[in-house]
Amino acid sequence: MKNMYLGFCGLCSAVVAPIANLWARIYLGYYVFFVSGLAKLDDFEETVELFEDDFALPFLPAEPAAYLATAGELVLPVLLILGLLTRFSALGLLIMSAVIQIFVLQDHQHYFWMIILAMLVGHGGNKLSLDYWLLKDK
Repeated sequence: MKNMYLGFCGLCSAVVAPIANLWARIYLGYYVFFVSGLAKLDDFEETVELFEDDFALPFLPAEPAAYLATAGELVLPVLLILGLLTRFSALGLLIMSAVIQIFVLQDHQHYFWMIILAMLVGHGGNKLSLDYWLLKDK
């Protein structure tokens, strides 16, 4: 029974974990953040207005906040999906999610994003990432 369980654990570590990691990176990177960045870029004047009115941050003026948020939502998700600098990009998006939750819009969904992003910060990109292939011992 113990050997069967250990075999199952090995299978999960070797197959399920890398696929789940990639799935999480693609879902959060593309569907949550990148699409939002594209929408901000589509009408940037409106984006700046949103940061003046609806998304106003107490510590940053609207225009720099709009530029930073848009850049973050376009660059960090690409890195996250590729698994390149996975921990760095996940940390950036985790901070962005926390800022959104605290200062902009309180929504329980942000906590799910933050949990997944925190796990990616802790675990990195796993075997299906550029980080793994670039940093593994030859």
